[in-house]
Amino acid sequence: MFALSLPALAGVGGLAIDFATLNLKRAALQSAADEAAISAAKQLSLASANDTAIQASVTTYLSNQLRGDDAAASGATLITHAGGASSGTGGMAMAMAAPGAPATQSASDSVTVQVTEAWTPFFAHFVSPNVTPIVVAATATLQGNNKLCVLSLNGSDSNAYKMMNNAHVQAPTCGIFSNSVAANGMVLQNTASLTASVICSSGGIVATASQTNVTPETDCPVMPDPLAGHATPTVGACTANSYAVSSGTITLAPGVYCGGMSITGTARVTFSPGTYVIKNGAFTIAGQAVASGMNTGFYLVGDNALINFAGNSTINLSGAESGVMAGLLFFADKGESDGSTHVINSPNVQVLTGTIYLPMGDILVNPNGNVAGTSAYTAIIAQRVRMGNGSNLVMNTNYASTNVPVPDGVRTTATVVLSN
Repeated sequence: MFALSLPALAGVGGLAIDFATLNLKRAALQSAADEAAISAAKQLSLASANDTAIQASVTTYLSNQLRGDDAAASGATLITHAGGASSGTGGMAMAMAAPGAPATQSASDSVTVQVTEAWTPFFAHFVSPNVTPIVVAATATLQGNNKLCVLSLNGSDSNAYKMMNNAHVQAPTCGIFSNSVAANGMVLQNTASLTASVICSSGGIVATASQTNVTPETDCPVMPDPLAGHATPTVGACTANSYAVSSGTITLAPGVYCGGMSITGTARVTFSPGTYVIKNGAFTIAGQAVASGMNTGFYLVGDNALINFAGNSTINLSGAESGVMAGLLFFADKGESDGSTHVINSPNVQVLTGTIYLPMGDILVNPNGNVAGTSAYTAIIAQRVRMGNGSNLVMNTNYASTNVPVPDGVRTTATVVLSN
């Protein structure tokens, strides 16, 4: 009887193994599809996103995720579907592809990834022909699409974002955000005015209707610091000590400037591409000095490592295009004392392309003139943001016109939602 029943027992055991393997494979494929869809959806906010770029992102991600496991060994087919309204038709557009030649269609707000594995079980297909192939799908949608121009990180102070004394901010294509939950966390005084695509405070806003171009939103969710995990540059030995120049035409090289850097008088300074570490001293540009540079990043670290742009100086600076500082123009070390104030007080600060990141410091924009008006884009992330004295801060978002990349979370504040 045992011998007669052995084939049946083997079949039951084989079925159990097949279905256990099926569940493991399905779970692994689903996880890969989920992550690939999320990765691709994040690219939808990029100016460079197109059908080819999104397709390549999905294919590369899945190939890397599935390489070397059973799915790859048995010939998983990677097929992507993308849907959105970019073509003007709306709805979900499906694009099937033959194995080895995945295709995708343009999507403005969602990406669906389908993964198919032609797995052949030992016994299960005799019970149900639908067991194979294994097919899973995941859809990720980009919700919201506001670009970030200013984020005040402080979560509790009054006047965490403050404009006064005829100050103006022009940011028509991006958002101004304050994380302070105080009733007067965002304040516009006197004749200050603010133009933005969205104005959002986690607490309250003190302003009249005529001071803003859109109705400000209150009780907004606190926005996480998008650069909180950003790596910091390596600080080596000093290449200069208490560097100061007040005349002549100078070309500076990247390095560690201990004791700060002072450019004053009639000096004309060009910064060569690279990273400049300003350590234990202020970064001062004042007088009639002229300072310019492209593909430059300034890392401020140590005591009194503060921005101090004053006098009638002329400043044209564009941030780093690659490396640790990519996308950043100024980056203050996270060990900076809370409340340290970086000051822009020159009326001739024409170009500040890139992100000004002061995770523990404040910024005061205080000249009686335009600031950053000819920059491709400018973003400010600081503990507290304050403007006054007739300053006119212009926040552009012409991302495609510069080689300075835009950090994640600055290009868009949109979130990716997964829905299988």
